[in-house]
Amino acid sequence: MSIELVRLDDRLIHGQVVAGWVKVLSCTRIVVVDDEVAHDPFEESLMRIAVPEGIDVELLAAADCDGLYQELDRSPRKTILLFSGVADILELFSHGKLPLPKLNIGGVAFSEGREQLTESLFLSEEEIRMLAKMANSGVYVEVRPTPFDKAIDFHELLKVRDARRLAEG
Repeated sequence: MSIELVRLDDRLIHGQVVAGWVKVLSCTRIVVVDDEVAHDPFEESLMRIAVPEGIDVELLAAADCDGLYQELDRSPRKTILLFSGVADILELFSHGKLPLPKLNIGGVAFSEGREQLTESLFLSEEEIRMLAKMANSGVYVEVRPTPFDKAIDFHELLKVRDARRLAEG
């Protein structure tokens, strides 16, 4: 399979992806699935500038992903598939358009209604529910910002969160 990493990270292409994951996995292609970036020429140019020469970048809206997995799976090129939102991943996964053995979570920034789970991961209850649904369906969901970090199993992270909530009363 040429999909080396499927990653949730609201920053999409940035240093951890380029200097870490791309190099460690020897990838030559990054596919970004994000509706806003796919329709914003300025954001698209920022994504392309952040990537060194020799790494191809493709930007797609979630609605344009029919057949994407099959195309990437047949490709000889090692690819990182990036998503900024949980909903897009679950939508593709639930409709059989993205078979997922593993999902990597890099980081999601704080916003109103999100709870801090790790230093760089803030999720809403709805996002937690969606990720738990995938994890309960057999997807190994890990929180691991860089390839040099220790992976944290999402189920274990939720156990720690629940224990903390109980302790707080």
